[in-house]
Amino acid sequence: MSVPRLQFEGISKVFPAVRALSDVSFSVGAGEIHGLLGENGAGKSTLLRILSGVYRPTAGSVLIDGSPVTLNSPVAARAAGIAMIHQELQQVPHLSVAQNMFLGHPLTRGGIFVARREQERRAAEALAAIDPTIHP
Repeated sequence: MSVPRLQFEGISKVFPAVRALSDVSFSVGAGEIHGLLGENGAGKSTLLRILSGVYRPTAGSVLIDGSPVTLNSPVAARAAGIAMIHQELQQVPHLSVAQNMFLGHPLTRGGIFVARREQERRAAEALAAIDPTIHP
């Protein structure tokens, strides 16, 4: 059996007076697509915020390719190849869809200038797979 690409082992998250997650464990293999379903308040967003480095788990481990990782910030998660687009429909209303998609990690030319055309091209490519009517 192959090593899971992503694995949650015994993840718990407790906030003051609220247990948001309790002993969550599951794995995702390379190339698999999973849906995360649950009622409002079930902990879906909390789990994804742990994966994206926004929250730290109270207990448990996240493993990538079988190795435990410490995702103590969104920067650390990004370095591990993990990014999250939060459920708000538009992060910054006055920016384009493409600019919102690359917010916080823009594509650059020479490490200095934002590569807007390339961002728009990549955004259009990704959006075409979801909804061709959305303009980047």
